Amino acid sequence: MAVYVAAAAAVVGAAAAVQSGKAAEAEGKANQAIANRNAEKLKLDADTAVKLGKRDIKIFQRRFDNLQAQTEMSFAKAGVRMEGTVLEVLEQNYAMAELEKETIRYNSKVDSADKIELSVIAQMEGAAAYARGKNQKKASYLQAGSTLLGGIAKVI
Repeated sequence: MAVYVAAAAAVVGAAAAVQSGKAAEAEGKANQAIANRNAEKLKLDADTAVKLGKRDIKIFQRRFDNLQAQTEMSFAKAGVRMEGTVLEVLEQNYAMAELEKETIRYNSKVDSADKIELSVIAQMEGAAAYARGKNQKKASYLQAGSTLLGGIAKVI
């Protein structure tokens, strides 16, 4: 009777190890799917960062053009001639505006690049999660075999 109990225990232990391995692999696949979804979202966010930068530049340009027109109108109303220092001020405004647009463009590209990098990292984490699940599955199958061999040794 003890022989049957030992054999049954070995079979149950092996079956539990196999189930554990299958569950670990399924968890790894699920974690990989989540990481891949996060990676796709980050790629979309990267594209959005560039589009937002372009939008921000257009908004800035409209505001700047309006301000520059008001400045020129104020000079004209005051009877100031468009020469010398006045032109230098307007040119300086244009130069500063170009610098601001380049800063907006640069920041949007940096933000986009950061999101792309995070996307790559998420994909790598997903692949690693799946690999861990597969490795746990293999380890559980080895454990199952070991349990069966141990049970056979007790029966013999």
